Amino acid sequence: MRTRSGFTLVELLVVIAIIGVLVALLLPAVQAAREAARRSQCMNNGKQLGLALQMYHDAHGRFPPGHEETGVDGPSYRHQFSWLTLCLPYIEQQNVLKLINRADIDPAMNAHVNPKFIPAGRILVETFICPSDPVRQMSPDWAPTNYLGNQGIVCECRTIDCSGMFGHDTKFRLKDVTDGSSQTIAVAETLKGDLDPETIQDNYIFNTAANANDIASCQSYPPNTADRASIWLGGQPHNNMFSTARPPNDPRVDCKAPSNGCTNFAARSAHAGGAVTAFADGSVHFLGDGIDESTMQALGTRAAEDIPGAF
Repeated sequence: MRTRSGFTLVELLVVIAIIGVLVALLLPAVQAAREAARRSQCMNNGKQLGLALQMYHDAHGRFPPGHEETGVDGPSYRHQFSWLTLCLPYIEQQNVLKLINRADIDPAMNAHVNPKFIPAGRILVETFICPSDPVRQMSPDWAPTNYLGNQGIVCECRTIDCSGMFGHDTKFRLKDVTDGSSQTIAVAETLKGDLDPETIQDNYIFNTAANANDIASCQSYPPNTADRASIWLGGQPHNNMFSTARPPNDPRVDCKAPSNGCTNFAARSAHAGGAVTAFADGSVHFLGDGIDESTMQALGTRAAEDIPGAF
């Protein structure tokens, strides 16, 4: 009598258990490989933006401002196009730029609320997006960014008072970067807001009674705002600039105050251990969370005659 060969139930369970163990061992490796690829893409974005700033400088004789402005103060003082918008032709986004007519600038209206700029501003520009950040485009009218310009170590950053590379309507030239372009951060990552203060973990504090320069004084207020970097086209400083007063991913909650003109945002990323930064010479570096605070501050100033430590 011929017997039929086959797996016993015990053997089948053993095989399934082995496969489960192999999957458990391989899954972290697969996830690590995917994150390495995402981080590499983010580094490439930083490189493109760093080079775009160089090309903008070659074409205009200066670096772009954090954002352009109309008016001087009061109701006439309004934020217009961001440095990212001005760099569009240098990252092969001329077709997006064609949708933006400078004649549509309303000097009494911030760019981020001007409906005439929505057709361009709603376009998701992949060079502005870090693939590791789980938050994508939350608004149907405006597309976000993961990259902000360095305003320096102080948050009030109008015109010549800015100690970094970008401020309100600044026009810095390469010769103004006396600390050395290879020693000065131009751009760093941020984490995008999801426009819902109840869900995102990286909200910031907006309170006119707070002193954003003194980050400790802000910590007693609850995080209440979730629109960080939500509009690449332009508008207020929380869409354009970050502070180098603190290391990347500083555990203290970020702060903005007063009158939307003062932001104290640390560089932030979804990568483990640090954030991508582009320097004024076009180079790109991954700065670790453990970088010395004084080194981060020295890398954030363009003309303070300070010498940064190792980074």
